[in-house]
Amino acid sequence: MTDPIIADNDPPRRSRTRRREAMVNAIATVLGCMALVVMIATVVRVVMVKLWESAQVNPEYVQSVYDTGTERAWSGNTQRQTALLSEEGVKSAQPRLAAEAPPPEERTAPPTPAALPSTPNSTLALGATSTIQDIESKRQKIEATIRSFFAANAIDKKLAFVRDPQRVRPLMENFYQQHPFESREWKNLGWVLSVEESGYRLGYAQAIFDNAEPVSLIIEELADNSFRVDWESSVRYGEIGWDEFVRTQPAAPKLLRVIASKPRHTPSTEAPQGSEILEIKHPEKADAIYAYFDRQDPKFQPLLQQLQTGNWKDVPLTLRLCYPGPAGSGKSARIADVEGKGWLILQETKS
Repeated sequence: MTDPIIADNDPPRRSRTRRREAMVNAIATVLGCMALVVMIATVVRVVMVKLWESAQVNPEYVQSVYDTGTERAWSGNTQRQTALLSEEGVKSAQPRLAAEAPPPEERTAPPTPAALPSTPNSTLALGATSTIQDIESKRQKIEATIRSFFAANAIDKKLAFVRDPQRVRPLMENFYQQHPFESREWKNLGWVLSVEESGYRLGYAQAIFDNAEPVSLIIEELADNSFRVDWESSVRYGEIGWDEFVRTQPAAPKLLRVIASKPRHTPSTEAPQGSEILEIKHPEKADAIYAYFDRQDPKFQPLLQQLQTGNWKDVPLTLRLCYPGPAGSGKSARIADVEGKGWLILQETKS
């Protein structure tokens, strides 16, 4: 026979058990939801950090562009950037980061290589042009052009995406006889900047790769609203290899893209009295030579301006260099002429 006291206590005990089970289930549900929220937040944070890191603009470059304390012409970081643009030439609006770029499925396909024009299709023909208008709205076109430029593994293919192709073709043929095409895995387009230059629609863009350091390029918008890459500055093209130039010391001026600085110590040279002496290096070489020019000669005023605005330190220049004496004489090189701005040659008639 069942004890009436125990029988009476069964319903309350079962009720308490059910309440405990319900409370445990509720706590477990809350903890599970919190864990899910934390996990989602962590994933989002990791994704955002990766996107931010991939699109960050080089701080040294931004400082050189937006430093309002000086009037800057062509200067910047020479190790990651292939040409240097002016502060007054870059629009004051901050560049949009690559994280804001359209997703891959919304980007246009790479443009189909077209026949090279019989005459250069430059923005010079547009008269009053001076910059790429609303460059952010043209990211898809710019990315398609740059991506195709790096994907091209033959001269004819690459020329379809190069500015001034008729003049550049023989330079490319000479260059790629000694330098193989580099293989880079495209990732995305970084920042893009407009550049003020009368008679041209120029810009500056950052290409980001999965297997290589970012590369900064000068781009030009043509009269038909297509884009082209400045190949010469992208490879620092010279008429002769740096090692060969130093070894052979040619008497005839040779075009070279170099980095120039004011010497830290006055070198012992046989330069003519009143000459300005520079320490000259190749962007990819550690050794340096000395070269001089007549600072009173009017044709070197553009050179002085570039040196002054670059604070006479690691200023990229396109120079014609030669040696005044016989090979092996130990004399300093002579700067015969200066061309373009930084590593960019604007005039389409020059080589």
